Amino acid sequence: MYVGIRDVCLVQAAYDSIAGAMAELELDSIELAVERNMIVPAPLGAPGRTKQSISDELEAIAAGEAFAKHGLHISGLLLANNFNAEKRPAEIDWAVRTLEAAEFIGADAVRIDAAMTGQQTLSAAQRVDIFATAVEEILDRTVGGTVPLAVENHGAQGNDPQWLSALLERVSSPRFGVTLDAANFYWAGHPLSRVYELVEAVAPRVRHVHCKNISYPVQHRERARPLGWEYGKYVVPIHHGDIDYEKIVRILADADCPGGLHIEDESLAKFSPPERKRMLREQADYLAGLVEQVGHRRYWSGCRVGSGK
Repeated sequence: MYVGIRDVCLVQAAYDSIAGAMAELELDSIELAVERNMIVPAPLGAPGRTKQSISDELEAIAAGEAFAKHGLHISGLLLANNFNAEKRPAEIDWAVRTLEAAEFIGADAVRIDAAMTGQQTLSAAQRVDIFATAVEEILDRTVGGTVPLAVENHGAQGNDPQWLSALLERVSSPRFGVTLDAANFYWAGHPLSRVYELVEAVAPRVRHVHCKNISYPVQHRERARPLGWEYGKYVVPIHHGDIDYEKIVRILADADCPGGLHIEDESLAKFSPPERKRMLREQADYLAGLVEQVGHRRYWSGCRVGSGK
């Protein structure tokens, strides 16, 4: 377990480059969003604007090496897929290509989105089958790979414990797991105590973690709330919210979670640009202190760039 950050946070904090931001934050692990044309951010130049391709083996290796040159590890690749889209084969192909690229980069996980078109009108069984069939095809087409595919508990469907449990039971492969976001469970309306129960339930399958937080009024913390209730008003930095990340980290450590804890602070718009940078540094230090308490460390270790493993 180590500490990382999502690329979008660096964009929001207006850093000059990913490499410069990571040096300032004293982090070495970055999660990158992958566009449908297989483009990802580059380590130098304005974050979110300077990009590079990972569309084939050589380009993926070169991208990993570009980050490694600055002492950085691409810890995860992020997809905003839709497995019930009209062009479903293209969505599956995108995930296959990203998973293949992740092998050459040496990433720790590929995050996929739980959200699907038309999910409100489908039965739970249909929704599980549609998603599981897509995942099974992706895994079948990348046999021999080691990088896991990890579905995030995201949106209404991803935060439904019954749907998520059924999906994990259906696709029992060790190459399929969860990108955990405890705050998403809280956002979805689950009472705070229930959030910890849900984290414990999925902990053995967690491969990758996003970290953010919410601070609700005391009287609302243990109540069931509507999906996304007052999120923009109450979202806060990780170390200022209701979710006890020391408890989350201990649950994950007990389950031997292999992935990184990635800062995904969605409260940054509430702060001025200088304050955003300070807030990200505070959160990096906060999470580093927690992982160190359970015998892990701030930084990712090892380098598999170009190994294809």
